[in-house]
Amino acid sequence: EERISAIRQFLAHHGQQLDGPLEDKIELLRSTIKRIGPFTRFLQHYRDTRLLAMGLNRFRSVIVAIPLASVASYRLSDFETACTYLGLGSQSGLIEELKSDYLQAIRDDLAYVAEELADAVVAAHTTAVGGMYDEEIDGTHTIRLGFAHSALDERLKQKQKFAEKLTRLYAERGIKMLITAAAIGVDSILIHKSPPLNPAVRRHLLAAKAGGMTVIEGAENRTNELKVYSPVDIDLLCDSNEAISFSHGHSLVLDCMLKSGENGFFTVSNADALYRVMRVTSGAELGLLLARVAVLGDDPLYPYFVENICYYTETDNSRQVFDLLNQPQLRTNQTSGLQVKALQDLGSAKHQGELHTLGLLILLHRLQSLNLESISRNVNLSRFDPREYFETNSEPLRLENVLRWDAETLSGLLTSLVTAKTESDLAPLKHLYQEDPNRQEAIHRVLREVLLATRAIPSIGSPILYTRAKRRRVLAGYYLAPIDRITTHRNTLAEYMRQEFKAVGGGDEAQFDKFIEFHVASFGFVDLRPIAVLVTARSATRDFAERVQIFNDEATFLQALRELPPYSYFTTNGLIALLARLKGLSRLAQSMDFGLGSANEYRTNFHQDSLGRPLLIPGVVESFRMVSEGLEKNTGSERLDGRWGYY
Repeated sequence: EERISAIRQFLAHHGQQLDGPLEDKIELLRSTIKRIGPFTRFLQHYRDTRLLAMGLNRFRSVIVAIPLASVASYRLSDFETACTYLGLGSQSGLIEELKSDYLQAIRDDLAYVAEELADAVVAAHTTAVGGMYDEEIDGTHTIRLGFAHSALDERLKQKQKFAEKLTRLYAERGIKMLITAAAIGVDSILIHKSPPLNPAVRRHLLAAKAGGMTVIEGAENRTNELKVYSPVDIDLLCDSNEAISFSHGHSLVLDCMLKSGENGFFTVSNADALYRVMRVTSGAELGLLLARVAVLGDDPLYPYFVENICYYTETDNSRQVFDLLNQPQLRTNQTSGLQVKALQDLGSAKHQGELHTLGLLILLHRLQSLNLESISRNVNLSRFDPREYFETNSEPLRLENVLRWDAETLSGLLTSLVTAKTESDLAPLKHLYQEDPNRQEAIHRVLREVLLATRAIPSIGSPILYTRAKRRRVLAGYYLAPIDRITTHRNTLAEYMRQEFKAVGGGDEAQFDKFIEFHVASFGFVDLRPIAVLVTARSATRDFAERVQIFNDEATFLQALRELPPYSYFTTNGLIALLARLKGLSRLAQSMDFGLGSANEYRTNFHQDSLGRPLLIPGVVESFRMVSEGLEKNTGSERLDGRWGYY
């Protein structure tokens, strides 16, 4: 209603009406776009009121320190919405023209500043995925899709192409474009808050509702907060077209979450992992570059801006962030069993799935080591905090604990954990009956928190895959991040798989099975099956099935890894693969010797408890996986890394 009102006011200001001639509204849009000039208006006013009084009529330099082109592009979706309300919804070609006019108007505004008002104009920009690209010999840049905000490659490719187009548009008009990593600086930390629902997911929900599907029932459908719902348990290849809805959600309250500019909200584990591999430059370092070029001009012998474009080679300058993340409260967050380890706002679906799997290992270990007998007979339920009790009366997961696990047993335990519907279903993992009703109620409250922690994972968007009676089953929430779909029917996932398989050429049942395994390993399922999946195909194109291998034992899996060419792309899934990597990391961590000083190198990444035993820290473990699987940002200044943990 407010949008309609705003549109009507806009039209009335120019003597038009909402139901007026379409041609008049199009012309009004064109003329409005041409008048865009926020930079020129601001700088002319500043010059006239301040510079002229000092005898100056030009700026030495103008620096736009926000990613201008990206911010401008974010408004394009709003522009499309406005066009729809104006009655241009069916004019897709015209809307694309108007969007192009809008972007060029912003560019021309800044170009006028560069030509008439300032000696130099420098504008910040990003590559749309945090600068994660490889520079080829011929000077071209290949984006690394492992750092997508979405799991779907094609969307990211289009975003990358759009970013490059904007870069060229600005550079051609004499504006210096400084291209850096994404701004994943930690703006603030929110304590005991609920993360907001991702805007893209909200749009999906609204689109489903417009199509007649009420995925989230009741007033909860209008909330902006992320909530936890009981997942739906479906066969991965389910044929049923039964509609699905979710209700009775519980607020997801996190002990702490990080806020980061345009990237939104993410967990401590997210930040820890990504900062270790992205080699993000500091604000001070970029500020020095901007100031130097602004005051002195570019270096004529070794210019930063070649043809007005600077791909800044980031350095490993994230010390301020690591000092922050090592504070006790944030470090404890990673070893917690009840805190989710990833959010939808930051990181690809694969990255989320891996962190959630590690979180389940921690939750299982803490649950099994939980001392329920220490609950007082005179417990005051009004003051009893079940979350605090769980964390303080259970043991953190150490890497040495992993050495005792086998994939088959672990798969059964984790399956019991995630499929539990009531507190009594957790009895195989932790059960203690107390005759005292207060103590029994306290125990139930603790176990209820465990149930909510497991349900939070599919509620965030990461489906959990397990096997029952040799069938692949999925615990799904209302959003499926690996396929970027809302779960409207029991066969939503199955239909997506079949349609995508047909789109890449189809094949027999065996090839379809490999296609499914490719998606599971590449796009972020939490895989609790006692197998190892090794994928060396980047996309499901021709002959992809030959590059998807499934193993039922650790030895053959590790042998297949050894046969891969060094530093070639691969990714893995399944508990055998995960345990093999964790056991390898445990052996590496235990080989640390303080007497070697800094020669310990990568071993110093591991955190230890007070007795010197290496802890399983999700952010650290996930960073080793990304480095091993070729997702580290290489700047040319660091040594080559290995496949840490895999062997």
